[in-house]
Amino acid sequence: MTRNVITVKKGASVEEAMRLMAKHHISGLPVVDVDDRLVGIISEKDLLLRGMPAPSSGPAPLPFTEKIPDPVAEAAARASAVTVGEAMTRKVIAFQEKSSVADIARAMVEHNINRVPIVRDGRVVGIISRGDVIRSMAALDFDDDESGQSEERPRLTLL
Repeated sequence: MTRNVITVKKGASVEEAMRLMAKHHISGLPVVDVDDRLVGIISEKDLLLRGMPAPSSGPAPLPFTEKIPDPVAEAAARASAVTVGEAMTRKVIAFQEKSSVADIARAMVEHNINRVPIVRDGRVVGIISRGDVIRSMAALDFDDDESGQSEERPRLTLL
């Protein structure tokens, strides 16, 4: 887990967020309000279509059918945002410090997310990425039991 988390304020410009991501070689940032409470997350995905011509839309929906969300149109709308607050993803999956890496990994897979903020009292105290999960898994201890078989003793922690 990374403890010195780089965050961006909700009112910051999208350009500022992009500069922070490029400077620190990261693909996303937790977004905080004026009280440093987590309010969203902004990632490369939210900015990928920035400055690009509007993508063509898919086929028109049939009458009397439910409107299907168009992820390209949603991404184009976010990419035209001026502030981080307009471009960010508001539904953030966050965990507390005592959460297990297994639970975090499961949420990453289920929700197709690359990073999870770790919060204490609503404030970001860390962030765990897919790479952190893999490094934690690679550090597992393997001991031989009496039968000569390796027995896995997981020690997955956020620390």
